Amino acid sequence: MAGRNLTRRDALRLGAGAVAVSALRVSPARAAAPPLFELPLPDRGAHASSAWHTTAVLRAPRRFDLVGLTWAGGASIQGQVRARRRSGRWTAWLPLPRLDGHAPDGGAAPAGTDPAFTGAADELQFRLRGSASRLTAKLVHALGEAPRVRPHAQAAQVGQPPVIPRASWGADAVPPRAAPEYGVVEAAFVHHTVGTNDYAPSDSAAIVLGIARYHRDTNGWNDIGYNFLVDKYGQIFEGRAGGIEAAVVGAQAQGYNAQSTGIACLGTFSAVTQSEAGLQALAKLIGWKLSLHAVPVTGQVTLTSAGGPSNRYASGTPVTVNRICGHRDGDSTSCPGDVLYGQLADLRSRAARFAGPVSGIVVRAASRQHGTTPVSLNGVLHFADGSSPSGAPLSVEFTAVGSAWTQVATTICGPDGTWAANPVLPSSGKVRAVFAGDGSRPKVESGAITVQVVPKMSLSVDKRRARAGSTFAVSGTMSPAQARVTCLLERQVGRRWATVQRKRVPVRNGAYATSVRPSKAGLYRVSIMADGVTRRKTLRATRA
Repeated sequence: MAGRNLTRRDALRLGAGAVAVSALRVSPARAAAPPLFELPLPDRGAHASSAWHTTAVLRAPRRFDLVGLTWAGGASIQGQVRARRRSGRWTAWLPLPRLDGHAPDGGAAPAGTDPAFTGAADELQFRLRGSASRLTAKLVHALGEAPRVRPHAQAAQVGQPPVIPRASWGADAVPPRAAPEYGVVEAAFVHHTVGTNDYAPSDSAAIVLGIARYHRDTNGWNDIGYNFLVDKYGQIFEGRAGGIEAAVVGAQAQGYNAQSTGIACLGTFSAVTQSEAGLQALAKLIGWKLSLHAVPVTGQVTLTSAGGPSNRYASGTPVTVNRICGHRDGDSTSCPGDVLYGQLADLRSRAARFAGPVSGIVVRAASRQHGTTPVSLNGVLHFADGSSPSGAPLSVEFTAVGSAWTQVATTICGPDGTWAANPVLPSSGKVRAVFAGDGSRPKVESGAITVQVVPKMSLSVDKRRARAGSTFAVSGTMSPAQARVTCLLERQVGRRWATVQRKRVPVRNGAYATSVRPSKAGLYRVSIMADGVTRRKTLRATRA
């Protein structure tokens, strides 16, 4: 019935036995709502039937195109969703698989599901089985907000397939919460995102943006979980921030994120195949990515499980998988769908045709530099012609926002191409390694990776207690220095802190100084905030 136009009466008949529509409907918002919003659903009781239950038709607060479910921890529930598009047609019933396996290493996945792309819709309906409390639909609006993607993204180097960068799908609207972390790449995990396969090539950027919003703001992750995403038209999107050449640690295969790269196919592949264009794009991407990290595409590798609630193996267990494997090979999940999983043998053969020697420099780094302690950088250089990188000189370069690349260190490659450097960076920014070229080999540049510099910072006040209206002198030092710090004065009101004053304070010669003047009696706190660090002191203003 999903393919025909349904009247409201038809839809209600499908929901017979559910609670009344009036108890579920939310009035449309009059003002513009945020791009991620929610719709509470009635709890499914502890003694809910094991049979599927269909809700009534729900009116969303505003238009949406991506939806998932969350609930209180400890519940056992399965879900499906369908949506009425603006044309009046309903989508097919879409699975809402639990988040099992899609999570950072070392933590539990949130109590909820992966999001499903529905296309632009304003009404929806759920099928539910099991019990849950605080059941909530999380809805995302992204279509029409992502930038218009150019028909062909540009490849940065020979052998690399065209990759659409983060800026081109709207990642600036969902910046990472913290700097990326880096591991190694030993294997590639293939995923599917679930959701409808009925989307246009112009929709793909918005789907990626919607997933990023869900991963970051509903799941509470640092960034989108996948390293790359591929649509059925063969478009490849950069996923998690940190550099497509780097071994960025994602949140795509719990227990194996620091040892792999993860590529998600847009759509559901439990009953349909990935398209020819999509499969070919996967092959080109994986062939290039694994080759860049000097990893063979064929054969198997033994990874060490980092454990986790969704992992099939306990922490410390050696787990042997194919170099190109499905998410289900490591975690308890049906991802990437039965049909796509069956296509992996073909994918391995295709990827092998795009694998081979690649001129490239892989950079690994600690994600943060603390104070003026040198940051540890290392990596490997290899040449496409197979020549030895032994003794090849590298320049390590740095750039902050809006500045030119400047050299901060030099190093020499070992016989196997490995190198290391320990520069002190002046501020947060990006680093890269560059081989300038010689008489027989051309210039090679690595991708840029982000490193956050967390300065050492002190904070002192000239007194901790004084009459209301008195001036408190605030000062401190910072190394390495940033141009400005933020001074925030707050007053305790009940159990919360209410902002009294916020101002920017210049840093000169590694020191800052300012003052605050609490006007009312009470407990205050003054905070000095800079990129990556906050220092606080409490003050007491007494009655005159």
